Amino acid sequence: MDLTWINVADTAIKIGLGALITAVSGYLVLKQTHDHGNNKERKDRFYNLQEDRKAMYINFLSQSISLVQTHLSTSCTCDTEKYNEFLRTYSEVQISSTDEIRIAAFKLLSSVNEFIVINKNGLEREMRCGLRQAVNDNSGIFQLLAKVDVSGEFNEK
Repeated sequence: MDLTWINVADTAIKIGLGALITAVSGYLVLKQTHDHGNNKERKDRFYNLQEDRKAMYINFLSQSISLVQTHLSTSCTCDTEKYNEFLRTYSEVQISSTDEIRIAAFKLLSSVNEFIVINKNGLEREMRCGLRQAVNDNSGIFQLLAKVDVSGEFNEK
């Protein structure tokens, strides 16, 4: 075997080039795997947060309806555990939602408060119905916005 400088350089280039190709391809595969893992984690977190918000929205809506049903013919003193839990859920919605949903939640809270605290004795039926309709309307708006919020698809950007 003749070991001239050309043979030595040729062998070194072949080994070096092979090692370089292996290193670059290994890096690219590792980077792609890492990016895919990060994207999967972000996607899972997105859908978990959506589920949490959905549960919170459902809780807020059901508490709203429950308070209205409880106080159809009586007024609320607003010092009950049920009312305090309603306010707590409202605060959670306010902290973790978009501005659009926060505004809808505020309108629903206001209409529920207006309906449950008003003295129902001697109040005209038309006035009671108007207050109840406001609760229903604001509840519907909140439901629509909540549905849009929790049914969104994950965006990889």
